[in-house]
Amino acid sequence: MKGLKTYFTFLNKNKMFTLVNMGGLSISLMFVLLIANMVSRQLSIDKEQPDASRIYAFGNEQYIGSHYLVGEILSTQYPEIEDWCAVSNLAYTGTYVLQETRKVELKILASRNNFFQFFYFKLLSGRPDQVLTDKNSIVLTENGARKLFGNEPAIGKALRLSANSQETYTVTGIMKNIGNSLFPSDIEAIVPYNFIDYIDKSSSMHERNMNNAGGATVFARFHEGTNPNDKATQMLDYLKKYYWIYALGYMKEVKWISMHDFHFSEIPSNGTFLQYSFTKVVIFICVGILILLMAVFNYISMSVAQTSYRAKEMATRRLLGSSRPDIFWRMIVESFLLTLGAFLLAFLLARAVELFASDLLQVKLDLTGDLNILTLSIYLAGILLLSLLAGFVPATLLSRYNPLDIVKGNFRRKTKVVYLRGLYIIQSSLTLAMLTCAIYLSIQLYNILHEPLGYSYGNILNYPALVNKQKLQTFRDKARTLPFVNEVCFTQGTPADLQGENNAVQIYNGKGEIQNIRWRSLTADSTFIHLFHLNLINNHLPVTKETTYFFSDSVFNALGLSHDADYLRSSPQTGSMHYPIAGTFKDIKSGSILDTQYPTMLSIMHPDSIYPWNILIEVAGNELTYYKKELDKLYSETIEGIPFESEWYHNQVKAIYKDLTNLQHTIGIFTGAALLISLLGLTAMSLYFIAQRKRDMAIRKVFGSSSRQEMKRLIQFAFSSLVISIIIALPLAYIGIMQINRITHYQSTMPWLSGIIAFITVTAISLGSVYLISRSATRENPIKNLKTE
Repeated sequence: MKGLKTYFTFLNKNKMFTLVNMGGLSISLMFVLLIANMVSRQLSIDKEQPDASRIYAFGNEQYIGSHYLVGEILSTQYPEIEDWCAVSNLAYTGTYVLQETRKVELKILASRNNFFQFFYFKLLSGRPDQVLTDKNSIVLTENGARKLFGNEPAIGKALRLSANSQETYTVTGIMKNIGNSLFPSDIEAIVPYNFIDYIDKSSSMHERNMNNAGGATVFARFHEGTNPNDKATQMLDYLKKYYWIYALGYMKEVKWISMHDFHFSEIPSNGTFLQYSFTKVVIFICVGILILLMAVFNYISMSVAQTSYRAKEMATRRLLGSSRPDIFWRMIVESFLLTLGAFLLAFLLARAVELFASDLLQVKLDLTGDLNILTLSIYLAGILLLSLLAGFVPATLLSRYNPLDIVKGNFRRKTKVVYLRGLYIIQSSLTLAMLTCAIYLSIQLYNILHEPLGYSYGNILNYPALVNKQKLQTFRDKARTLPFVNEVCFTQGTPADLQGENNAVQIYNGKGEIQNIRWRSLTADSTFIHLFHLNLINNHLPVTKETTYFFSDSVFNALGLSHDADYLRSSPQTGSMHYPIAGTFKDIKSGSILDTQYPTMLSIMHPDSIYPWNILIEVAGNELTYYKKELDKLYSETIEGIPFESEWYHNQVKAIYKDLTNLQHTIGIFTGAALLISLLGLTAMSLYFIAQRKRDMAIRKVFGSSSRQEMKRLIQFAFSSLVISIIIALPLAYIGIMQINRITHYQSTMPWLSGIIAFITVTAISLGSVYLISRSATRENPIKNLKTE
């Protein structure tokens, strides 16, 4: 350390240099640490599953999911299947434990009884081949056991579950909390698949018609060396005999998705499995690298700018006997010390924002939990590599020059013209590319969020239906008496959710032929039409206690029928249903506008005839917090303390786009950090660069140049560098925009506009910074800078 005393003296005297480099490197390394942890966790999903390479999930061209019996049917026909397991998330929400005087919500996964033999999830108590053999057994996770019983032993305890409250379930095992897996880490219990009989009979293992074609996810473990997709066509033909979605032609492909590919598959899952966009991972990797490079360029450019101030020190060392390698490695060690300090500060910053980053990235981060020998070795190797990368250029410059050249001033002229301008151009191009992508994503998101939905709504509060119809009617009637309540609607599904989307029927079209059509089915009372201000084209049947039907206009367009048709009729294969048409309305957007859109069938029933999935309450006024509190209290009293969550409908709509808004915020934060790093570097570089050019300006001013001309010359120099940086930024921005388009799947609008805005912004910041910094320098008396010549 004694030999580095001059370096610490240099840092102390040049506080701007120290602040910019420590700040820039620390901020960029904080992002790199968070991104690296996210990426490593995403790429190592289910690494503890020993048979992951042989496990595949059954799916089709539209979703990963099927029916429990698909596993049973295929396993008897194809000996390549070594074993199979089916799981369902239908009890994941809405199920609660009846425990003495309280009701506790429990996140439950229903599974075939071989779950712990098929998947490797560690049991802390119980044997894998026994814990789920009894239909009334239940396995709790550590969190689930603690939630229900605190620190008391849970094994052998009896529970009553809301869906089947007449029977008791015995805790037969305790499993370790699920970690980095496809399965959600907040699962609190596993029950045998029979439990689904009490949740949804169409998904039952006894339902031979397999009506709910997405009620379960079937996993199969194949023998070593087997690729199940080689027999996909054969399986498709076989399943046409048993599985209606293939028999009727609604699905045309059998797809087996490996457990390794499941997480990043672009085919969505029908369950609660954790899926993530690989494109996002690539974007975050690129952004992290760019921010790190900007910080490194800051260090390099400022070190280069400062080398002329340290040149005399190094020249003296050379004259006193130090060799070129001595000078080179001395500079590398100095770079290592600064990088190490920045890394330690970055780790503390990353830990401080870890929870916020987890929510923003929609993944679990665990910087300290993932620390091990390998991680620490990678960190050390990264610090060494970064130190070498950052220190190489200034170390090379200072070590290769002859001490006499430094005395003559050749070194200073070289650094101020070539190296500084090149690094400034690169840094500006990276900032331009990132800002262009951030602005483009913001424009895309704005367009998506303001896309017409085909309907409108006021302040609507959404309640889940958790008790019998009579109690729900009581709640409705009491809610209507409140002065701030406009309407109360019983409905099965809302435009914001996707329930009912997969309804598929065969309808006689305008030519009298049977035609396959998929429509989204919503069932509600008549207030639904007023609640969402549906645009009715015609309305020619009164709403009675009998069910009547409204169809979106695309139903008629798809079938080639007149909008004045009196009814629709389905084929015998789909029940020979008769749909009397009460009216027609303009198409509405279901879920996200980025989702595949289908025509809509709205079944209108008398409110007393509906068992709703949702109770929608429209309120009038602005005191939304008070209204929600009063209605929550009323509902809690009605359902006798069952856990529930009510939500404003506008928040549900926003939640649909949470992934995109989080991506926008993330890219925005990254871009803000890049701009800050760039501005810090530009400011400090300008200070040193202008200080080096003071002698040149003084000479020109002696020969007649004015302060205004000198200012103009500096501005022109900075602007010409920015123009050059566009050439580098354009391909980078183009690649980023293409990746954003892959994520949003939305028609791009004027991508060039974001580039123009980005260039104007960066130009204004850069030129403004140069102007402010150079004002005093250009106005100085030239004698001050020439008197030592």
